[in-house]
Amino acid sequence: LEEFRLHKSAAEIEEMHQAGDDADKAFQYGFAALAEGVSELAVAAYLEYETKKRGIPGMSFETLVQFGAHAANPHGNTGNTILQPGDMALFDLGTIYGGHVSDATRTVAYKSVSDHQRDVYNVVLEAQLAAQDAVKPGMTAGELDKIARDVITKAGYGEYFVHRLGHGLGSSVHESIQIAQGNDFVLQPNMAFSIEPGIYIPGDMGVRIEDSIVLTETGADSFTHLSKELQIID
Repeated sequence: LEEFRLHKSAAEIEEMHQAGDDADKAFQYGFAALAEGVSELAVAAYLEYETKKRGIPGMSFETLVQFGAHAANPHGNTGNTILQPGDMALFDLGTIYGGHVSDATRTVAYKSVSDHQRDVYNVVLEAQLAAQDAVKPGMTAGELDKIARDVITKAGYGEYFVHRLGHGLGSSVHESIQIAQGNDFVLQPNMAFSIEPGIYIPGDMGVRIEDSIVLTETGADSFTHLSKELQIID
C-alpha cells in the first residue's frame, strides 16, 4: 500500500490535475469575496459555497483564510479577524476530484501593499520558484528543502520560516513524504508533494506560496497554475 501511495499512476495524476484546476477556480471566488470589514470566516464560507455550487464535490480540508498579522501563525485557523485595507490575505485550500486531492496556497494584498510586505512576498516567491524549478529525480527531500530555505535565510528571514517545505499528497492531503531539513529520502518520478515556503513575522504578517506537484523525469509538473505574482485586490 505504501509503495502504491508513493508512486502515483497516470489515472491518479490526472485526477490530481483536475483537482488542481478546481483549486485555481476556488482561489478566484475567495479573492472576489475580499471587502473591507469582512471576516476570514465569511470569506472562507463564500469561497466554499461558490466552489460547491459549481459542482465541485468538496474541499480536501477546511479552507484556511488569514488576514494581516493573524497570518503570522502558520498553524492557525480561519477566525473572526476582519479585513482592513493594507492587509495581506492568505488562502490555503484544496479540492477533491475522484479520489484525489489538491492543496495550494496564495497570498494577496488588499487595496495596497507596503515596501516591507512586497519584500517579504518576493522572498517567499523566489524561494518557492527556486525549489519548484530545481526539483528533479534523485534529489533528496532535505536538499530540496535547503534550496528554498537558503533563499529565505540569505534574505534575512530564516528564523521566520518555521516549518518543513512540503509533504506528500494523493488520496489524502498529508501522505508520508516529508520535504524537510536533513531528510535523506530520495525523490523519484511519479511522487506527488507540496512545495510551500513561508515567512511568518509575529505581530506583523505572514506569507506562504504553495503549489503541489508530481515529479516527472525532467522536473516538477504543477497541479495548480494560478499566477504567483503579487496581486493587489481592490
